[in-house]
Amino acid sequence: MDEKTRSEIFKEVDDLYNLHGDAIADFEKCRKFGSRMSELLARLEELECYQLADRVMDVMAVCSPKIGSHCDNSQRTKGMLERLRERIKDS
Repeated sequence: MDEKTRSEIFKEVDDLYNLHGDAIADFEKCRKFGSRMSELLARLEELECYQLADRVMDVMAVCSPKIGSHCDNSQRTKGMLERLRERIKDS
């Protein structure tokens, strides 16, 4: 992955990290988070960045939006997104 693409992917993950923080108690933002994660997954697969794509799938598997309730896995998802950012920096 070239530097420009890496920077774009990092910014997207950083934006998703911030969105996740806002989405913890907001179902619509949580759905938006899931949708954007799906788009990121597709982009990483197109770039053949399969290890990063696998980490995105891990986040998506943990994240399960619930109407009218607080996110049960918010801290775990936050940690996974932090590790994903570090992987992108190191790739």
